[in-house]
Amino acid sequence: MSPTLIALHGHRDSAESARQWGNAIAPRNWEVIAPSAPLDAAGSPSWFETGPRGVDPDTLRRSVDEIGSLCSKVADSRVVVAGFSQGAALALHLAPGVRADAIVALSGFLTDAELETGQGPPTLITSNRGDEVIPGFLSGDAADTLRASGRIVESRSLDGSHAVTPSTVAQARDWIEETADGRMRASLGLPTDKVHNPDFVSGAGIGRLARHFEGIGAAAAFVTDHPAPDDRWLAAGGHQALEPTVALTAAAVTTERLKLHTHIYVLAYRNPFLAAKALASLDVVSGGRLILGVAAGYLKAEFAALGSNFDGRGSELESSLRLLRRIWSEPSLAATGDGFEARSVTALPHPVQQPSPPIWVGGNTRAAMRRAVTLGDVWCPFPTPGGLEKATRTAPMRDLADLSEAKQRLQEVSEANGRATAPRICFSPFTHWAWTQDHEAGAPALLRELNELADMGIRDVVLPVPGTSIEEVEHNASVLMEMVLSVG
Repeated sequence: MSPTLIALHGHRDSAESARQWGNAIAPRNWEVIAPSAPLDAAGSPSWFETGPRGVDPDTLRRSVDEIGSLCSKVADSRVVVAGFSQGAALALHLAPGVRADAIVALSGFLTDAELETGQGPPTLITSNRGDEVIPGFLSGDAADTLRASGRIVESRSLDGSHAVTPSTVAQARDWIEETADGRMRASLGLPTDKVHNPDFVSGAGIGRLARHFEGIGAAAAFVTDHPAPDDRWLAAGGHQALEPTVALTAAAVTTERLKLHTHIYVLAYRNPFLAAKALASLDVVSGGRLILGVAAGYLKAEFAALGSNFDGRGSELESSLRLLRRIWSEPSLAATGDGFEARSVTALPHPVQQPSPPIWVGGNTRAAMRRAVTLGDVWCPFPTPGGLEKATRTAPMRDLADLSEAKQRLQEVSEANGRATAPRICFSPFTHWAWTQDHEAGAPALLRELNELADMGIRDVVLPVPGTSIEEVEHNASVLMEMVLSVG
């Protein structure tokens, strides 16, 4: 049985409206079930009735039992219950013992009915700051009450009115994928570094590959960032790159769900206001699909060509990340930094994803771990075979034992910085390069490592896709995704 999302519509809404936003937030290949609420005395669809004394407990219990029974019928696979407005209230009142892997409450609130205590499924509650029907404080009160009753609850406040907005969809979809989907996710590389092949750097070629990546189940497509590579590095095996936000915009306009991943974007190369505008524009154009992968950078000559401070690149990255979050949320911003002074700046539009697009921090050092813990959402170390750590100015990462030790250090760094749960880890498998050289001989080792990574709790991977033509890249991407999706 396919994983299932049960979508509960709001008061006076229709099951079809719930099916539409349910399909938008459900992970790929999930079934969406949208039951209809009974009609109330006024003939409107309503999960429970209210009167002068508050909610009618009998009608609420009837709906709770109905949805609980539906969960039991489909619980042979993963089940998420998601509701909007009154449907969200119903979802939050499901007993802790409901057979669901997660609960999502969009514009969620609690009624005055008695609430059962106990841990229950992990729960996301969102609120919209401009919601004229369910004010944000009601969602906050619901989160506090559920936590006090023993539930694990994450709450997020977004911009928007009383509706399932693009921001709501982006937040809910990401949370479900991270919390309840359980499958391995891959970000596949678009070959936009091969600038001498016109097919790889044309809008049509990028769009075709992006559509293919989406169709075969990739979570994201990534591109690299080298605005001014020097000749000596290029002669030693370095590469060119299209401007990341331009390349990913070409991928965005031909896809609907594929995430758009900068792997990586060197913030220290750029004025933070220009970077914030480009990145927010990409997130808006794509409907909230940007993954902002960043790192300090390592090419001294490239920093020099761009007039950037190589020695201070780590601190520049950190200050830029802090400032980006402010630019993306504050009106009339005042800020100063190296080479810029902003007295009163309001930069619109803000990103669809709030409070910011997810930030994935690259690098193997303890400093990179700390940045991921304090300023990011995901840590992205990478393999350093053959002494690559010297060229890339990072810490060695030579095998899975090194990665396991680093994972433990990440937890220690998290606890030292007041974060109880360490960030997720995204990794590029050690055996991937050997597979690119000989697909048949390298496949068993790559598949074995993907399963070992999953056993370590690492379910996000970055995989460059080799090939000298569009057709060859499509074929190799399909082979890679068959292995990724076979991981339990």
